[in-house]
Amino acid sequence: MLLLCVLALWSTNMFAQGYFLERSDITLEYVRRDASDGSFRWRHKVRVIDETHSGNHTKYTTESVFTKQSGKPLYRSNVIETTWVENGTGNLRLDIGEAMASYIKARTGVSATGSGVLSSLPADIEPGDTLLPVVAQAKVGPLTYSVIVNNRKVLRRETIKVPAGTFDCIVVAENKHETGPGHNRNVYNVTWYCKGVGYVRHDTYVKGVLDTSEILQAKY
Repeated sequence: MLLLCVLALWSTNMFAQGYFLERSDITLEYVRRDASDGSFRWRHKVRVIDETHSGNHTKYTTESVFTKQSGKPLYRSNVIETTWVENGTGNLRLDIGEAMASYIKARTGVSATGSGVLSSLPADIEPGDTLLPVVAQAKVGPLTYSVIVNNRKVLRRETIKVPAGTFDCIVVAENKHETGPGHNRNVYNVTWYCKGVGYVRHDTYVKGVLDTSEILQAKY
């Protein structure tokens, strides 16, 4: 009986889920809209395109495709992100600097390099917990663009219904400050995360007013 209990515990730890889609055979489709009038901003499809195991972590590379309402590409190229998931716990870390560089290249066609502290999202977070701040930057030639994400706090647990279905989520809020040549933006984000999926809804507030909502439309 003791052996069975140990094996059950080992199995649970080995396959603990994090707040991330760890499957390459599923595509998540989101739509972002303006909060004021519900007008369409973009459609966003994301999927895992590569999975590499290294030590006690698995490295996932995801590709995000952004399109206009017409279906035509929104950017010059797709956005690539890298996430490390700790095997056994489901704790994850996202490379924000790399994501910034990929986003800049997607929008402008100009290559950039990214660096900074990885954004962490533990699998065992609970309401009232605080998360580590994130500082990242991307360089385009002599130009530097920076992002600071702080005041990250787990607000509550909530079951949310969206077009893709009903999901049990943890809700996380944070402040995000973006700076760079000709760019200075402060927003307050509230995000609903579901284990085995990632984010289900992402709300952005500007000067205390809800600006946009990005909601999971389909999971296939």
